Amino acid sequence: MVLRNKLKYILTGSLLMVPLMSVADRQELAKYPSVYEGSDYVLTMLRTGEHSRETVLIKVEGIDNDFDGQIYLHSKKCEDTRCTAYRYETSEVPGKARWWTVQSVGSSYGHENLIMYPPGIDTKTAIHKVKRPGGFNAEKFYAEYLGQKLLRK
Repeated sequence: MVLRNKLKYILTGSLLMVPLMSVADRQELAKYPSVYEGSDYVLTMLRTGEHSRETVLIKVEGIDNDFDGQIYLHSKKCEDTRCTAYRYETSEVPGKARWWTVQSVGSSYGHENLIMYPPGIDTKTAIHKVKRPGGFNAEKFYAEYLGQKLLRK
């Protein structure tokens, strides 16, 4: 297991050095991520594509399993007509047809109440927005996602 993880990180690092994207593959990316923390986890969310598509890349760190640090593409699914309650859902988590990583359960006093369901763990935790890290590189984050996705196939 340790050798597999080391190999995965070596290959991912090697893939990041190679241009993976042709001009046609390039996605519009948000410049800055949204970063959230829970009791044990850090979640980084980056919008991809046009605002209207409402797709994001989500990376969860601090999970004590193989999903730690993995990035998955998610789509926003509204649960009511005004979309005040919604979830970010992915079909990329191995072994799961659908996985809701983040769910909004409404808002109060201008703050969203977000619940995170870490991949591979059937528990939930409340998360709150924190200051984003300096020096974040959206292109590198996207390239890391493409490298991981290639390894998952």
